[in-house]
This record gives sequence, C-alpha cells and structure tokens, in this order.
Amino acid sequence: MRRVGKLSRLIASKLGYEGEYLEFFEIAAMLHDVGKIGIPDAILNKPAKLSDEEFEIMKRHTIIGYNILASVEHPLFKLAANIALYHHENWDGTGYPKGLKGEQIPLEGRIVSIVDVYDALLSDRIYRPAWSEDDTIRYIKDSCAKKFDSKVCDVFFKNYDEVRGIYGLKK
Repeated sequence: MRRVGKLSRLIASKLGYEGEYLEFFEIAAMLHDVGKIGIPDAILNKPAKLSDEEFEIMKRHTIIGYNILASVEHPLFKLAANIALYHHENWDGTGYPKGLKGEQIPLEGRIVSIVDVYDALLSDRIYRPAWSEDDTIRYIKDSCAKKFDSKVCDVFFKNYDEVRGIYGLKK
C-alpha cells in the first residue's frame, strides 16, 4: 500500500499536482482496493485463475470501494473514491467497471492504474510468483496506449530511477 501511495504521488507531482493535493493523492491511492473487503475470501485467496463468474464478482470491488469512500464528505475521500472506481479502466476502453476510454477516465485513475499493475506484477500473489523487473517493464511498455495512458507512461519511464528507488530495486 505504501509503495502504491508513494509512487502515485511521484507521478502526480510530475504531472503538475502540488501541495495538499499530493498529500491527499498519496493517501487516496493507498485506498484503491478498499472495496475488496466486500469480496469473499474464497475468491481473494484462490490459488488459481478465477472463473468468469468469480472474476465478475472480483470486479465489484471498484464499486464497493467507491461507495464506501464517497460516503465521507471530505476532498481526500472524494479523490480516493474516484481512484477506487476508475483504477481498472483501460485507455482503449476494455477496462471496468464502466468501460471508459481515453480521457473519459479521470487522470487519478489513469495514474493509479499503471502503479497498481507495476506493484502487482513485482509482488508475489497467491496464484503466481512475482515477475522479474524486466518482464514487468516489458509488459508496461507493451501496454502503453492500450491499457495505460501514454502521457502517464512517459512520466513513469522518464522518472524510472525514482520509481526504482521507491521499490528498493537495485540497478
């Protein structure tokens, strides 16, 4: 969670956000998956690929998280609600929950999308071991302008030394 927050803040800062908003962004990004509390443990902890039905249930975490976070009247929680809702939307329109495309997706969702994938691929999961850094970078590069916003990808790669520092990766 902390890495996702710090990396999201870094990218947001390079895209021109500043001040209190950056502090909010870091915290809000850490809450992106809070909706998973509404997903059954049998799905969250399944050591194999999810069935189509299970994946449909898993996708609900975006809406659950949005509903939880949007219920609080505070700018940080409004930002966190948007991140929770939009972090699985894809630049090409193939994401969820709304199938938004391109700039229809709020920038905060586009930022956390790439950060979330980067973090997830570099981390062991119950259903697969962590990917290598090289494989992770290759996947992200191949997904720019498809899954991810090219502008956010450019910022990610232009600042990759700082990204690596947040993750404690060695050169």
